[in-house]
Amino acid sequence: MDFLEFGNLQQLIYVDLARNVGEAKDVDDDIQPTVDLLKSHVEKRDLAETDGEEEKDDTGRIYMPASRVNCHIGFAQMAMNLPAPIVDTSVELLLGILNDIPDMDFDETLMWDKWALPDQLTCTTVSALLRISSLHPSWRTKATDCIINFVARTIMQLRSEPSTIVLTQFAPSFHGLYRAIISSPFAWSMDEWRKVTEHLKELLLPDTVDHLNELFPESVKETENDIGEAHYVNVFLARYVSQDRPLSGYFIVCCVVEIVSTVLGQVLSPPPSPNTPIDDFDGLDDEAAAANSVWLRLTQVACKEQPSLESALESLEKVAGYAMRCFSDLLTQIEDMDVEPSLETYAWETMSESLKLASICSVASRDLNSDLLSKLRQLLSEDSPISDHLVQEAALKSTTVVVLNFPSVALLMSGHLRRFVTSPLPIFEYEFAAETSAPPPLAAAAKCLSLCIKLAPSNDFVMSNMYSLLNYISATSKEPHDSAWSPQVSSHSSESGDTVTVHSLKSGLQAFNEEQQRLIGISTISVVTCLAVEFKIEEVTRLTVSMLLQRLRTAEPTVEAAIVYNLVDLAIISPETSFVDIIKAFSFINRSANPDDPRFSINTVVASQTRLAQELRRRPEYRQLYLTELLSLFIDKGMAIQNSAISNPHLKTDDMIDQLGSLLLPIDALLSQKDFEPARDCPNERVTLFRNMWFLSVLFGFTSPEERGSPSSEWQIAALTRIAIKTPHLVLEEIPDFVTSTLEYNTVIRQEYAQTVIHKHRQLLQKQLSSRHGDIRHLLPSQIIFLLTMGDIEAMRSSVGFPSSLPLYFVNASVNAQPNLLSCMDGIVDKVIQISISELSGQVVQHSMPESISKELRQLLAITCHRVFKARDTASKYLNRLITSFPSLMCDPPLVFAILEVLTMLRRACEGEYLDEFDPSFQFHSDLADITLHLSDSYKTRNEMLNQLQANTNNWFGLALARAPIEFQATLQKYLVTYRNTVNANPVELGASIALQFATAISPSDRKQIPLMTSSGRKPDRSKVFTSQVASKEWFSGETQGLIMSVKQSRGTPALLTRSVSSLKAELAKLLEDVQSKSSAVSVSDLRDLLLRCASAVVYMAKRDYDLIRYLVAIPFEAFGPSIMTTGIEAWSWVIGERADLEMALLTEIEAAWNKTIEDRMGLFSTALNYANPFSHSIEYSPTDKAVIDRMNSAVRKVLLPHTLVLQMLLSRFQAARYRKPAVMRLLLRLVLRTSRAHKRMSTHPLARETRFSFLLFGFEALKSSKMDSYCENQLREALYATAYSWFSVRPQWTYGANRVQVEADVKILKDIMTLLQTDAIRGSHTISSSNSPSLKGSSRELKCANHLLRLLVDNELYRLVVWDNPTNDTKRSTDHLGSTEKGMLEDSWGAEIRIAWRIDPGIVVYLPERFKHPAVEREAGRWIRAHPREVLDHPEALKFVLGERMDRSMQRDVKHVILSGAVPPVTAVGFFEPKYNNDPILLQYAYRVLEEHDVSVTFFFVPQIVQALRHDSHGYVRRFIFDTAKVSQLFCHQIIWNMKANCYKDDSASLEDPMKPQLEEMTNLIVESLSGTARGFYDKEFGFFGEVTSISGKLKPYIKKSKPEKKSKIDEEMAKIKVEVGVYLPSNPDGIVVDIDRKSGRPLQSHAKAPFMASFKVRKRELIVTDIPDTVLGDEAMELAERKEIDVWQSAIFKVGDDCRQDVLALQVIAMFKNIFTSVGLNLYLFPYRVTATAPGCGVIDVVPNATSRDEMGRAKVNDLLGFFQSKYGGEDSIKFQRARLNFIQSMAGYSVACYILQIKDRHNGNIMIDGEGHIVHIDFGFLFDIGPGGIKFEPNSFKLNHEMVELMGGRYSQGYMLFVQLTVKAFLAIRPYTDEIVNTVELMLGTELPSFKGEGTIKRLRDRFAPALNERQAAEWMMGVVRNAHENMRSTVYDEFQRLQNGIPYK
Repeated sequence: MDFLEFGNLQQLIYVDLARNVGEAKDVDDDIQPTVDLLKSHVEKRDLAETDGEEEKDDTGRIYMPASRVNCHIGFAQMAMNLPAPIVDTSVELLLGILNDIPDMDFDETLMWDKWALPDQLTCTTVSALLRISSLHPSWRTKATDCIINFVARTIMQLRSEPSTIVLTQFAPSFHGLYRAIISSPFAWSMDEWRKVTEHLKELLLPDTVDHLNELFPESVKETENDIGEAHYVNVFLARYVSQDRPLSGYFIVCCVVEIVSTVLGQVLSPPPSPNTPIDDFDGLDDEAAAANSVWLRLTQVACKEQPSLESALESLEKVAGYAMRCFSDLLTQIEDMDVEPSLETYAWETMSESLKLASICSVASRDLNSDLLSKLRQLLSEDSPISDHLVQEAALKSTTVVVLNFPSVALLMSGHLRRFVTSPLPIFEYEFAAETSAPPPLAAAAKCLSLCIKLAPSNDFVMSNMYSLLNYISATSKEPHDSAWSPQVSSHSSESGDTVTVHSLKSGLQAFNEEQQRLIGISTISVVTCLAVEFKIEEVTRLTVSMLLQRLRTAEPTVEAAIVYNLVDLAIISPETSFVDIIKAFSFINRSANPDDPRFSINTVVASQTRLAQELRRRPEYRQLYLTELLSLFIDKGMAIQNSAISNPHLKTDDMIDQLGSLLLPIDALLSQKDFEPARDCPNERVTLFRNMWFLSVLFGFTSPEERGSPSSEWQIAALTRIAIKTPHLVLEEIPDFVTSTLEYNTVIRQEYAQTVIHKHRQLLQKQLSSRHGDIRHLLPSQIIFLLTMGDIEAMRSSVGFPSSLPLYFVNASVNAQPNLLSCMDGIVDKVIQISISELSGQVVQHSMPESISKELRQLLAITCHRVFKARDTASKYLNRLITSFPSLMCDPPLVFAILEVLTMLRRACEGEYLDEFDPSFQFHSDLADITLHLSDSYKTRNEMLNQLQANTNNWFGLALARAPIEFQATLQKYLVTYRNTVNANPVELGASIALQFATAISPSDRKQIPLMTSSGRKPDRSKVFTSQVASKEWFSGETQGLIMSVKQSRGTPALLTRSVSSLKAELAKLLEDVQSKSSAVSVSDLRDLLLRCASAVVYMAKRDYDLIRYLVAIPFEAFGPSIMTTGIEAWSWVIGERADLEMALLTEIEAAWNKTIEDRMGLFSTALNYANPFSHSIEYSPTDKAVIDRMNSAVRKVLLPHTLVLQMLLSRFQAARYRKPAVMRLLLRLVLRTSRAHKRMSTHPLARETRFSFLLFGFEALKSSKMDSYCENQLREALYATAYSWFSVRPQWTYGANRVQVEADVKILKDIMTLLQTDAIRGSHTISSSNSPSLKGSSRELKCANHLLRLLVDNELYRLVVWDNPTNDTKRSTDHLGSTEKGMLEDSWGAEIRIAWRIDPGIVVYLPERFKHPAVEREAGRWIRAHPREVLDHPEALKFVLGERMDRSMQRDVKHVILSGAVPPVTAVGFFEPKYNNDPILLQYAYRVLEEHDVSVTFFFVPQIVQALRHDSHGYVRRFIFDTAKVSQLFCHQIIWNMKANCYKDDSASLEDPMKPQLEEMTNLIVESLSGTARGFYDKEFGFFGEVTSISGKLKPYIKKSKPEKKSKIDEEMAKIKVEVGVYLPSNPDGIVVDIDRKSGRPLQSHAKAPFMASFKVRKRELIVTDIPDTVLGDEAMELAERKEIDVWQSAIFKVGDDCRQDVLALQVIAMFKNIFTSVGLNLYLFPYRVTATAPGCGVIDVVPNATSRDEMGRAKVNDLLGFFQSKYGGEDSIKFQRARLNFIQSMAGYSVACYILQIKDRHNGNIMIDGEGHIVHIDFGFLFDIGPGGIKFEPNSFKLNHEMVELMGGRYSQGYMLFVQLTVKAFLAIRPYTDEIVNTVELMLGTELPSFKGEGTIKRLRDRFAPALNERQAAEWMMGVVRNAHENMRSTVYDEFQRLQNGIPYK
């Protein structure tokens, strides 16, 4: 009764075991028991003979129960995947099993699915042996011999055994062999094939076939007396017959032929060896895998010639002969039959296999069988005797193999096949509705034809055949054609035939009836498509597409269907133009579809459109194109339906609407592709298409079919839901008036039609929003549709887990401004939230919540921080409802992480108000949560968002803690310990704080602790549990990682620790060497790990290892970057905390390393970033670049921060050691003394203030806390005081950048210093050294004086910083520092203080007048400096005291040392040539020396002033400097020549000579004559080129009164004549060369009597490209990585003749100087000093401000105000683009306001004010400066222009933007005041030009007075605020604008 066992279950278990073995990569303890278990149940015959279970029958055969057979099968399956080490024993068992199968008597069971047990056992055993032989060739011979032996024995038994046994055991066994061979890839050899063939041929003998055919009748006779046996046999055979396996003789013959052909095919084309385990054993039943794959290879690649072929030639010839005879015999029999042969005969299959076998034999023998070729040609013709698909396909495959291996027949067969495919054969017919591809015979014929064409020896054969076939398409058309598709090439063979004309083809086709001609046309269409797909030649594809599209216009329905169907395949391979043609053709047919016209089948086109959408997975680049076309088609058809209904109100549109609905199928198919994300970066045009598509879907009721009375269409709703998921957000923030432009004036919804159906939609909306009937009543039809669309889309999305798009309907300001609409949208929101929660609740019960919900919640979280209040409020509401409804969502770690990260980012965004006050960051990103926030620039809004989210988070986390405390707190632990680079991160993170709060909180579900908390009133927490859990995890994790690392390094040797430490030392030594040589590429994170490993080794090694300690300190100090030093301090603190005995050793190394930084001038001791006058650097005519400020800020912090960090660590150690560690204290005191004595090396950069005074704080604390003898105490105090004073021996400085936190940190540390100074006193506890005499400076009296002066200076520093931090004296910010020290100073006291300061450091005295605005200070400081000028030579600022305002001969000045003084800025040096200094020779020598010292790039800027210095150059120093510098720099040479020429005359018309004209001409000639060689060539080219350009203006003068087109024509004519020489440049652009001219860009400009014009030039410049610093050790200490790259830009320039440009040059010079000042203090105030170069009297070149629009042009374009312009250009006020542009406007407005005030720039009408593309304001045209205005009167205000529209754009007078503007303006004024002298000198040097704006010395005095030099910082700030108040909406500005409008037509509003 074994057959009653669960055989199938048993087999499934074996299959799973085999699969598990296959997944294992190596032999392990899990595999071996499995193998042993199965082996124990597998027995070969010799063992079975002694086994009592098996019983032998009388014939010696062994009975085999089903369970044992299943075990054998399972073992064979497992053996296929066995690892190499255990294969050997398994193969022996397999060989034994196969040998025993013929002797097995199988249990008569029917417990099998498809194949009987003998079949399965044979198949799996043979398959296993073949696979093992492939993987392990050593077993190949035994395995193949065993298989061949098995074949022989089985054949013998098939012929001799009783019929019943043969049918139920041996025939199935042979069938298993057949399945195994045709399914198992194996590289058979020719000899093996020959042996197999020799045995199998026995089965092909006629008597054997007859015997096998008689088995069943004989079996019936044998079992006629045994009903059970008869039933078993009948059922057995019936089950095989049901699988089309009759086990008859005919079937066996077919199997034999296929086995022989498969084996021979794999001989010729071996399969690749298997390299992956089998995991799908059911796949073994997929028959013919090997046969199909070998045929695929044979039809693709020609076979290689076989070695040792001679021995098999005879066999090959015999087999081929038999195959052909078999085919011929069967063909003859079939021809003699009246009916088709029955299926049992397997005639068609045998004929097919015979053909294929014959073709393979021909290939193998390299001899083409002529009979085979003849038969193939006969079969592939119109006169074929057989029309069976199977035989035809076999003939085509055989032909393919033959042609591939015998290319000589390709030409012959190509013509034959072309005639074949153009024959009206029934096998070529198919139904488009049922078929998914062309009929197999036709497709195979096309592929075969393509191969023949490719192999034919003709270059133009492809095109000639395509033309020939395309002509068939034309010939089968009923319509006449004017011209045939004639080829452009000729054929070369009569077989291929000359290309026939359409006319001759039509004549030839007349023999066929219309149906046959139609079939020919359809077949040819399919063939040309297949050929185009096979060829993949663009020209062929284009030709085919073009022809089919032409044919499509007039095709009958069936042909149209064929064309449309095949165009899909062509579209996939087409170039873009052809693809577009195809999809537009589809759209045309779809649009033209008419239910009354059967010509066009809408279903066929929609099916093709849908199939194309699916197939575009292969061409993803076309998906956007196709989507746009489908959406446009949907919209067009929707509009057509409305138009039809409007034109004919009685028209039934239901069918048309249904047709429209069918278009959802291709749209759905396209959008359903997972990797297609159309919503990402979706352009506005496509969003509009989506929006309109949804509007129409709602209008026609597709989203609610039950409402329009149609039966519910589930497919339609499902499709729309999928479309909704991929739909982009329909409401765009940047559309200015969304409601009006997109809804009210939407052209897709026709108002006439909407009015007829809107009542239904209104009722539907009222039904959904029952509480808002009043609001709905007032809505427009378009608004009704919009609301229904919103509700439907979001309901669909939310129901499947995509809720995040709902809040984004509120991002547009116009939507939120509509009360009725907004109220209904709120109702929709409530409805959608309700639906969402309901749907999700149902899914929760089924445990099937969508996977997308986690990501969607994170997106909702990001939207809670949206800039638009309504959007973030909706998102917050939705998110809160979801989380409170489903608190378990908080068990999702990504969501928890996201919440915490968003809190952290919001906190950081709020801190931006203090860290970078004037440049808010709009974008914040978290890598951990992968969330990006785009925030408003309003800090008030940011704080509100933070408070709201923090409150919600507390609520959500409380719910999670109550529901799942363990899971939730584990997530929080994971967040807190997630490894992140904390080096540059903010040490305070709000997310981490909240995570820690809840991670240690006690859950409300803790029923024991909660009552205890309530009763005791205390709040205990889980801090102990939390810390122990984290520590345990980190400990054991680190232990495991350490063991793994150590084992890898030591490879398990006993000396594990020793080897690890040695390896670590070697690694550290190598790293230190690389860092010192600047060649290390180690990343910061890797270095951190290495240092912590080093610290770990130091801590846990019992023996002290001083080498490791040295490395631990030396590497961070050598790398010396902030991140590296932070890691170092972390490691040092760890070591000191764990190993107190190593503290001194570690601190000693730190002290040594610190001292080394002093010697190497690193960090704090680097002078690279010291203070420098902003005019001692090059000044460029370029716009402000904030990146420069940011890079400098970053660079300075990288330099200074390491010392700051170490100081913090040392101060901490000091506090820990001060009570009981004298050795540590002595070491720290020594470090303080050594550092103090190096104070002259300390950096003087403004950001060094914190570090320097932090050190002083540390030093004074150490001094105060230590007991030392008097001498040591005085030495240390003196050094500390000297260090403090050294900060005040340089020019007073503000801070750098806009970091309020930095300023407040500086203020805090200065206050701490003040506190220490107030209590500082000499203790002098004891005396050790006799050298400690009473005359030392450390006496109490001296200390008191020094202390008082230092407190006075610190007080002043505090005062200045507080004013800088709060320039507008805002009560909400820090209040002014009211120091008592300066207040207590009397007029007479200053002399004593200055005397003390002089004794300490004369440099302090130099800058005291700048700090203290007291006349006594100025007087006393000047007296000391003039008395001792030698002492202040290092301070060039002292020269103004030494020299005074002028050199009066009556006053004695000690100037002999001036020549040794430090260098002043070039403009100051040029000023020394002025007459007021009496041409003092020493001073002139000094000035000349300074100009020579400065780089040419610095002096280049002051060319106009240098030229003016020639007026008084009686000693020739200026001449000498100009001449020498012109030799050094050719650009300087050219610029100085142009400027000298421009200054030869005082007026525009060159009629009034300047007195120095002869001198200038002489100097010019001298320079030009000195030029030679390339310099002279360059000069000639440049001046020749520029002369040609400027001469155009002169040639325009006759055209002044003519029209603009005439002027332009003249300019274009002259521009065409200009030749651009290599290397020439525009005078206004000396930093770039002209490479081309836009010769059509000339434009005449408006002028009454002059002829200025504008033209564009392509200029090649070398731009500085700064790349990101890599995350490496060296990158951490590097300042920047920069390279110069050539770029080409188009630069427009204005060429003026008759206009004096020198005044513009001066104004822009000063503006450029302002820009340098602002950059030097890190103020991001935008100025654009564009270049203007005066080149001759009244001539000049002016650069055009790029990408800018004048306010005048806006007015002419009917832009009402600046706010409207910004909104239209950048979006709504809540958009980031708008806010960024507004910030740019404010920053530029502040900069230009100060410039306009200082220079008194007038004529500020709207034509002279530009707005660039980024929102900056840029002033142009500086014709009226200082003391003049238009018309000779100064009507405009004395402040600057600040009208109403400017204030409104900033946000209003009391807005954050306006306050920012005022602060920036005041700061800008404070920043430029210290450089009053340099700016005034720049202007004063130009007085000699007598420009119209100059009114003598009074102009200079008034200019200086505008700087308010006598006021202190607070007074100056109040002064500037008064200027701002005066400018605010000043009536004089408004009246002047009105005057300009009336006088010159310049609009202003």
